[in-house]
Amino acid sequence: MIGPEPGATTATGRVDLHLHSTASDGTLAPAEVVRRAAEADLVGLSLTDHDTTKGLDEAEAEAERLGLRFLPGAELSATEPGMSVHLLAFGFDRSDGNLQTFLSQYDGDRRRRAESIVARLNELGVDLTYADVAAKCGAAAPTRAHVARALVSGGHVRDEREAFGRYLSRERPAFVHKREVLPERVFEVVHAAGGVVVLAHPARAHGIDDVRRWAAEGLDGVEVLHPANSASVRSRMSELAAELGLLRSGGSDWHGPGTRRSTLGFEPVPERWFDEIAERAEHFGAVA
Repeated sequence: MIGPEPGATTATGRVDLHLHSTASDGTLAPAEVVRRAAEADLVGLSLTDHDTTKGLDEAEAEAERLGLRFLPGAELSATEPGMSVHLLAFGFDRSDGNLQTFLSQYDGDRRRRAESIVARLNELGVDLTYADVAAKCGAAAPTRAHVARALVSGGHVRDEREAFGRYLSRERPAFVHKREVLPERVFEVVHAAGGVVVLAHPARAHGIDDVRRWAAEGLDGVEVLHPANSASVRSRMSELAAELGLLRSGGSDWHGPGTRRSTLGFEPVPERWFDEIAERAEHFGAVA
């Protein structure tokens, strides 16, 4: 894992702005994620489930009960030729009708995608059903993580890492592309709902030219602190944020105990980044 960015911490405390719950592919309920954040001595958090806002009310209520600051969030999926683009939305009006219609399209696409992945696995000789995957989802729409967990439960692989490495990662035999949603469309919908958009884990596939282009289209920030970001990526993205006037964000990308991600609160994300994001988000600023 990568250590802290020099000078990232502040006396006001730490936050985690990239967390997942059972509202998508995390393993703990939204309220339990908040309780774990309190146990980790964080002063604030954002729940950023994939393509949904369904866990936000529960998480916010628990944050208020525990005296933690809460920033509404979601990790939205976008695509460009040959790559997925993950975008963190913050501070939006979750009741916005256009936003919820947009998210409902993701829900249907995730179910179709999971069915296609299961069909490809069957062609490869893996005895797995869509019902096996659905059993891992609860009320959430299925993700590749749910498929991976079903593969583990069925004894087809040792763990989720093997499931992705053998079958589910890009270029692997059971990978299925998401529907096309351009980043600029995500910017448009989130901005209209009063929120801001931050590029998630840029180290995975994106470089400076991508960030510059998306910034011109409406991107508001970059995730500087993330377990996948090397020290050089952190430095480069921080410098780029300063040059372009972009927000900085960070988080653990935690999905729960025993999952492939790092521990909750691992990244030393300063509370001032929470403040800067909240100030830029029109809706959050209006209601906070």
